[in-house]
Amino acid sequence: MADIDADSPLRSIPQVAEVADSDLVEAELLGTPEVRVLLAYTRRILRLHDGYTLGVFSFSSTAQANWLFLIDGRDLSVARYDMPNNDIGTHGGALGADGNIYIMPYGSGRAYKFDVEAREFETIEVGLPKGEYSWAALGASNGCIYFGTYPNAYLGEYNIETGKCTLWKQVAPNTKYTTTFSEDSEGRIHFKATGPDQVWMVFDPQTGELEVSDPPALTHSSLPLPEPPEGDERFSGRVSAGQRRFVVSHPSGRFWEVSPEGELTLLAETQAFGEFSWWLNAVPGAIAGISYFGVAFRYDLETGEFVRKQLPNLAPAGNGLMFIEAVTPRWAIGANYSQQNLFKIDVQTGEIDHAPTVIARVTGEPMCAVGHKGKAYIGIYISSLIAVYDPEQPFGYMNNPRELIELGATYAQTRSRAAVTDGRFVYISSDSAYNHLGGALAVIDPETEHIDVYHHLIRDQNLPTLAYDPTTRLLWGGTDRWGQMRSHPPTQDSSLIYAFDPRTREVVGTLMPWPGSDVTSVLGVSANGILVAASGSEIALIATENQEVLYKGTSPIGVPSKTLLASDGFCYCLAGGKLYRWDLEHNVLTPVATSPGCYFLTEPLPGTWLLANSQSIYRVQLPSVGEGR
Repeated sequence: MADIDADSPLRSIPQVAEVADSDLVEAELLGTPEVRVLLAYTRRILRLHDGYTLGVFSFSSTAQANWLFLIDGRDLSVARYDMPNNDIGTHGGALGADGNIYIMPYGSGRAYKFDVEAREFETIEVGLPKGEYSWAALGASNGCIYFGTYPNAYLGEYNIETGKCTLWKQVAPNTKYTTTFSEDSEGRIHFKATGPDQVWMVFDPQTGELEVSDPPALTHSSLPLPEPPEGDERFSGRVSAGQRRFVVSHPSGRFWEVSPEGELTLLAETQAFGEFSWWLNAVPGAIAGISYFGVAFRYDLETGEFVRKQLPNLAPAGNGLMFIEAVTPRWAIGANYSQQNLFKIDVQTGEIDHAPTVIARVTGEPMCAVGHKGKAYIGIYISSLIAVYDPEQPFGYMNNPRELIELGATYAQTRSRAAVTDGRFVYISSDSAYNHLGGALAVIDPETEHIDVYHHLIRDQNLPTLAYDPTTRLLWGGTDRWGQMRSHPPTQDSSLIYAFDPRTREVVGTLMPWPGSDVTSVLGVSANGILVAASGSEIALIATENQEVLYKGTSPIGVPSKTLLASDGFCYCLAGGKLYRWDLEHNVLTPVATSPGCYFLTEPLPGTWLLANSQSIYRVQLPSVGEGR
């Protein structure tokens, strides 16, 4: 495009066209995915003092689905209790020496005691500041609950008898998490402070001393396990009952007994293929198992009877949507937070088809995707897996989606963040692993499935946003100078915008519209080469041909969502409960449809938009506006 005139509207704050709310197209609810809320998350199962009752919390970030399950190991009967205020119990639940369950705060500042006999919750006071998240908890033999937090690495000691809570903030410099609690034979409490440093510590309740220590000695109560059986990769749960040993193998979910000689005898099929974690407990006369996704079983040690049960942990919008992306004119795909699931939704009918089990070999969730020639290229947390999915074929573990590459082990990546295509290649950017710096850009050739990875494309910066510019034929990206979840402090002075040339495979330009900023986001690029960027509460309009910042300042609609170039040649974005058409020639934002708190958008068909908030997917069908810009 030619140089921008000095009096161009692109050099001024965007204008908003006046459109009456009654004239807006109404967004139509298309569907709400149901997901199984995770049990125990990454923590532990509580075995109550009666010996047979197992306690486990579910985790939900969006729905009224934070529950305490009490499971009777004698018959698998289940009682489910709503967490007060829908607070999250998975990260800070512990069994006290008095036999009751204690739940430390997760962001809310609220803590609870669950009276096991009365089956009631009551509030307790621990004084943990709001915004601090419990990350692990342990009920110790001395009658105290010990817990750790994120992001300020607290150690907490709650005395059950006195109700007094003592807090130690930032127990080790340069750490954010306190986790991995255990008690040794002398009653000392061991734990780890981490992020980015790794510091093992020990607390002596008798002296009140808190010291750096060596890691606690590992105890091995059982003989080494044999190699996993054919078709399996590892054992995901193990337990002993007297002299007998039992395991569950992954990914098949088969339940085995291990002889003293290391031979495996198949006892049952759990029918939970791909489950990552199993918690096995020896209860009186039986082995009880609970899986990450809520499958429970009981194996009778005398009769060999095997009973399987699905716990009631299915919830609409159980955890927040991560993205919505059109793959074909018929199908769009999405995923929910921390579920390791994937679903496709029929654009016309709203019918949702869920993967029957997990869709990858890691424990996180799909983070982003882009459609290319009828298939979806998906970036998955953790370890930044990249996979390809065909919506016309059935879901299948490790088959559809099919893994193409892992960036974690080789490039220390963890979270895929953005995916775009230029019609020839697919590009997926990612963040570094926890306690590391430096994201990566993967360039995928769909024809050959060859992948080139550019690590430290921008030194010591993560790569959270991408957009393709049809004018310059460059890929534009934004950066974040902190490590994943702020686990490592920055080494660079500012976040920035970069331009990557797919032909030369080099960064051909950088600019810093906001010097000293932590995060600079690329929201999108228009057909005429105007890049929309954001940092904090400001946006910027940048001419991609000469990298001139035309406008930098506030926006009348606030900072919008990702800005997509549509089939009509205009850009579209979401803000303040509305879908806007953005004419980036005249710099005019026109509200065109309602949007119930949505921040994801995709266009599967010309004029047909899917919008999504944290829970549901909506459809908007816009009338034609003629040829765009």
